[in-house]
Amino acid sequence: MSSGGGEAGTQDHVTERQLTRLRRLARRRRLELRSLSLGVAPPAAAKRVRPAVPGTSSDSSPESAKVAPAPRLQGPLAGGRWPKCLSHGAVSVIGRRRKMEDAVSVVSPLLVAAPAGEDEGGGGDDLEFFAVYDGHGGALVADICKERIQVVLAEELARLGLGRRGGGAQGEEGARWREAMEACFARVDGQVCVMEMEMERNEEDHKVGTTAVVAVVGPRSIVVANCGDSRAVLCRAGVPVPLSDDHKPERPDETERVESAGGYVLHWNGWRVWGVLSTSRAIGDQYMKPFISAEPEVTVTDRTDKDEFLILASDGLWDVVPNDTACRVARNCLSGRLAAKFPDKYPGTSASDAAAMLVELAISKGSEDNVSAVVVELNRTRWVPRAARSGRAAQNGRT
Repeated sequence: MSSGGGEAGTQDHVTERQLTRLRRLARRRRLELRSLSLGVAPPAAAKRVRPAVPGTSSDSSPESAKVAPAPRLQGPLAGGRWPKCLSHGAVSVIGRRRKMEDAVSVVSPLLVAAPAGEDEGGGGDDLEFFAVYDGHGGALVADICKERIQVVLAEELARLGLGRRGGGAQGEEGARWREAMEACFARVDGQVCVMEMEMERNEEDHKVGTTAVVAVVGPRSIVVANCGDSRAVLCRAGVPVPLSDDHKPERPDETERVESAGGYVLHWNGWRVWGVLSTSRAIGDQYMKPFISAEPEVTVTDRTDKDEFLILASDGLWDVVPNDTACRVARNCLSGRLAAKFPDKYPGTSASDAAAMLVELAISKGSEDNVSAVVVELNRTRWVPRAARSGRAAQNGRT
């Protein structure tokens, strides 16, 4: 009897000791990520902990190896055309939610059929497609968008004679890109709504939808279509440049649009359309039409030699990490600064490493949502230590 009591006491002691150790490890990891977001060195005692997380998925390009190729800067090709991205990486985790509703999509190249009468050879693989979908009410619509949007978009680009040469932002070319994106989202939304009505007739749960942020990177421009509160941010010369604007119900123009359609924006655990949805635009949500719109806002941005990388992410990241912090963390990773300073903790310099770092940062800052991030490396920058910069400046002064 006394032996059993002693064994139980020992087990309790071991369990408590294990819990204490886990708490210490979690605290070290939070301190490490907090130091990373502030741009300072992590504590010397902190150890890199990156276990496999259940509900985690990732995708990366062939170049997104643990250590990226030697640093290099790209320049434009003939006719002002920029090369394809150097690498890309995508990470999507369930986070603190009970189920996974996010989805990410990477299609490289995005193949577009040539217009009638045009040679099929060459020019058809210049475009790359990246997207993040943040579902609500379930993952059904997000998964449908993951499979369908790039297909429908390729059809619309072929119809409008776009995509084979990747035109710029100005004039008729930019207007046709907007037309293609709007038509693509409308078609997919129509298909989803038909499915929702069929589910309603079968007395199934049909209150499902998803936000969508889509980016098409071409040789001359970056086209972003956004519907909802996911976001695309371009890092240009170290400065964050938002390429989309979140569709929140409290945004004045969105409030006006909802109310003009006969709806209301109510404050119920945050501003929501009819007190239900915290986003004012989404694909699906047939029961909330016309207050919830599937029409995307489209931006067409000309590429420059200062463009470094592009981040697409769900609000699980942006709700807790500002644009400038996200760009600084990803830039320190891609430039090799973190790998040079902390080789044991942050050895990777690829786009997939940067995406993983952003996701971990969001979770460490208390994100309560699924977290998904896609990083697209457009240009390779090289971090030069301060001592090397000083020596180079002194040498230039002598010469």
